[in-house]
Amino acid sequence: MLTEIIQRLRALADPFAERVAGAATVEAALTQTLTEFPAAFVVPLDDKAEPNRADENLLQVLHQRIGIVAVLDASADPRGQAAAEAAMTSIRRALWYALLAWAPDTCSEPMAYHGVRIVRLDQARLWVLFEFDAPLLLSESRAADEDLPPFTLFAPEYVLPTSSLPPPADELPLPPTRPPVPPFGPGHFQF
Repeated sequence: MLTEIIQRLRALADPFAERVAGAATVEAALTQTLTEFPAAFVVPLDDKAEPNRADENLLQVLHQRIGIVAVLDASADPRGQAAAEAAMTSIRRALWYALLAWAPDTCSEPMAYHGVRIVRLDQARLWVLFEFDAPLLLSESRAADEDLPPFTLFAPEYVLPTSSLPPPADELPLPPTRPPVPPFGPGHFQF
């Protein structure tokens, strides 16, 4: 997905003029030596899954957070005000134009904007992190489409811890180590 986003930014985000690359972390993007500005680095941030929405099957949304680290020239203004203003206007607009309402091949829903924050400012450069959400719907049908093993239902068996020591005489005996597992399926729940 990162390569696909890089290609799209190179083609559609005019301020960068193809100065877009990838990095494994935000810290790796901050250490790159650049001579032309603005430039951008696409980085994976994190992913978080929503709880499963289905009772007996899999229906879950995975939110993949993607970061775009934009590097702007701040040499004319060591306080970074002009670069920050450019980031909040023309750079953000170019990123929105390229990424919003577009779904990479590995996503099931279009990308959404999540926010922006200033990461670092030195005497010559300003680093700004734009965050986007790339949602992916996890389901049984998606697993079948991607040739993954089929998702199957299961009922876990509960096993109580056992010990080689006999229980003290004054304690009650332990219940069986394998309690019966109720069946799941149609007609299991009665109202």
